[in-house]
Amino acid sequence: MPLINLAKASVAHLPNTAAVHWQPSAHLTGAPAGAWRSWLQEKGSLTLRLKSHTKQSFRVRVLNEAVLCPHNNELALLGCLKQRAWVRQVLLEVDDEPWVFARSVLPLDSHGILQRRLTQVGNNALGHILFNNPLVKREALVFCAPNQLSVPSLWGRASCFSDQHLRLLVAEHFLHPMAKQLLLSGVPKL
Repeated sequence: MPLINLAKASVAHLPNTAAVHWQPSAHLTGAPAGAWRSWLQEKGSLTLRLKSHTKQSFRVRVLNEAVLCPHNNELALLGCLKQRAWVRQVLLEVDDEPWVFARSVLPLDSHGILQRRLTQVGNNALGHILFNNPLVKREALVFCAPNQLSVPSLWGRASCFSDQHLRLLVAEHFLHPMAKQLLLSGVPKL
């Protein structure tokens, strides 16, 4: 499915993330150096960094939000057993082009004010909530190689955010329009 049509896709045709193989930084071989690596290893808010490249607009396009069973690879990163979770899938668009596909997974055993804020964020970025709360800690990033989604994709990264009441997994997959616009080298062919 061409990525540009993702915004119009039905839930059944959203990118499948079940087969993504996440690996720690030490195993990040073959990743381009320089600008790519700085995007992959960005410690701050990806949203703020993306916004710094806009000429006209930045938008969070919600593709789907639902209570679902997370994939086994997501449960492993969260360190929890099979359970249902609030799952949010979005496109982060810069100047009306999809630059990042993101999937967030919040187990339903989470509770508290922060959990309510996260599940009611709508078309706003989760990063604004996460990076502005001093009690939320980000764990180490893990990475995946290109083309592990069911749609064309580039490098991906994921990490868990936590406080005393919750654990949230955020996975972000960089897309071809971003690489093209920023002239990032080492992009696999579609």
